[in-house]
Amino acid sequence: MTQGRTDIVLTLVAPAALEEPLVDLLLAMPELAGGFTSSPADGHGTRVPLVGADENVRGRGKRVRIEIALASAALSTLLDAIRQAMPAAPIHFWTMPILDFGSLQ
Repeated sequence: MTQGRTDIVLTLVAPAALEEPLVDLLLAMPELAGGFTSSPADGHGTRVPLVGADENVRGRGKRVRIEIALASAALSTLLDAIRQAMPAAPIHFWTMPILDFGSLQ
């Protein structure tokens, strides 16, 4: 894998209340997160804190899921920038390899 090649996808999952600040942070770092996709998600399980009556009734927590395709060489820099900007934020992440990447245009 070459340094600039898009070879992994980083998935971030955070409480829905953090969507705007997290998206704003990523938009401010186009050299690390040049483009990404965000979508609503539901968190399930005993380690998912439920906030408010709505989530307690539903039994699941509202989350945002953000996926960023990037070069693995940029991963630690991006994660460090998020940690520094949002040090107490309960943001979970994982990465997966990308086998192929491109545009159909």
